[in-house]
Amino acid sequence: MKTKIMMVLLLALCTFSQSASAAFVLNGTRYIYDEGRKNISIEITNQSKETYGGQVWIQNTLQPKAEIAFVPMPSFFKVDGKQTQIVRIMKITDKLPQNKESIFWLNVQEIPPINKDENNVMVVAVNTQVKLIYRPTSIIKGRENAESKMTLKKERASYILNNPTPYYFAVTELKVNGKAIKLNKTLGNQLSMIAPQSSVLLSDVHLTPSSKVIIEAIDDYGATNAYEVKYK
Repeated sequence: MKTKIMMVLLLALCTFSQSASAAFVLNGTRYIYDEGRKNISIEITNQSKETYGGQVWIQNTLQPKAEIAFVPMPSFFKVDGKQTQIVRIMKITDKLPQNKESIFWLNVQEIPPINKDENNVMVVAVNTQVKLIYRPTSIIKGRENAESKMTLKKERASYILNNPTPYYFAVTELKVNGKAIKLNKTLGNQLSMIAPQSSVLLSDVHLTPSSKVIIEAIDDYGATNAYEVKYK
């Protein structure tokens, strides 16, 4: 009996693992919308052999949910197997800040074909979520390597990592004296999206004034660059 149960569980796990892989692949891990552009384009490729439906929407992070800043065109579509769908994102508001970046979530939801398998194979519809960053004209030129302007400052028994710039940063790794620090989930999430003119408390990271701190951060193009953080 136990053997039969184990076999059923193993088959279910294999089925789920195969079905849970995403059919859609985007051509970027983040998208930058510079002020003045009429729209930006994203490419959604269907890796599956089957025809899939799709839905795209933009989710506010800091703005009121009722305020619509961007619209995707089309928001619903159908794409054949191994084909690509172009979706254009258009800004429809003038209320976004002009002195710093604004961030949104771009969501791409798969709508799989009707499952005709008589064995009731599980089909999982995967939602892909990536960052959409709006950058006003006044700060476009200063973005390259702006992470180098981050500083460390002691606060009681800990240090804070300060972002004095108008940009969002995605820090993926923190090294102290050449050793990568294992980040807990909360700190990892905070470092992955450091807001403009904000700071992150490094409460679980042991530092001294002589510690050499290196951060690795993702740039506009998805590449990872390293920066030494100076003490303030």
